[in-house]
Amino acid sequence: MYNVETMGMRGIGLMDGLKLLGQIGKGLVKTVELVGKGIGLTGQAINDGSVAVRTAMPVTELTSVFNTTDETIRFINQESPRDSKEILPQSAVSMKTQKTEGAWVPWFHPPRFSPFSRRRMEIVVDDVPVIYMWQRDDHIYWCNRLDSQGNPAKAYEVPGISHVGGKRMLVVRNDPENGYSAFLSESVENK
Repeated sequence: MYNVETMGMRGIGLMDGLKLLGQIGKGLVKTVELVGKGIGLTGQAINDGSVAVRTAMPVTELTSVFNTTDETIRFINQESPRDSKEILPQSAVSMKTQKTEGAWVPWFHPPRFSPFSRRRMEIVVDDVPVIYMWQRDDHIYWCNRLDSQGNPAKAYEVPGISHVGGKRMLVVRNDPENGYSAFLSESVENK
């Protein structure tokens, strides 16, 4: 049925086929390696981009809080609860900790930086928040009430040095007619 010449031809064809499959296999392995490296590099690029965005944004640091009111107030940083402090009437407190020089003002800029419940600082009097503060774009903002979704009802630039970046002192006041307010001044460390 088979002759030697036909068997020889088939044998050569089979060997060439196996070599071809071997080359295809090597090509697939290389492709998988390149895809793996590409995915790894993409992940690294995303991480590097995230780090670049975080470090490109100016940080505003509250080094102290001065309470000029006749009430005890609580300063609460919802983003970093370790920064929370109680401040007695007519006194100041340093925000310096073992790990930081002060409290960083959180960024709130939906949809990238949300939710507001975790991206704000609060001044609380008798368990009632009277001032909410955050950074957005080039300034630090405040409000005294929230809308039905828990976001600022209306935002105002904090008086004083409200431009983002650098060290500040937060001064809290209470006007009998206008209620609680705050302003930012140059930090004592800068003077």
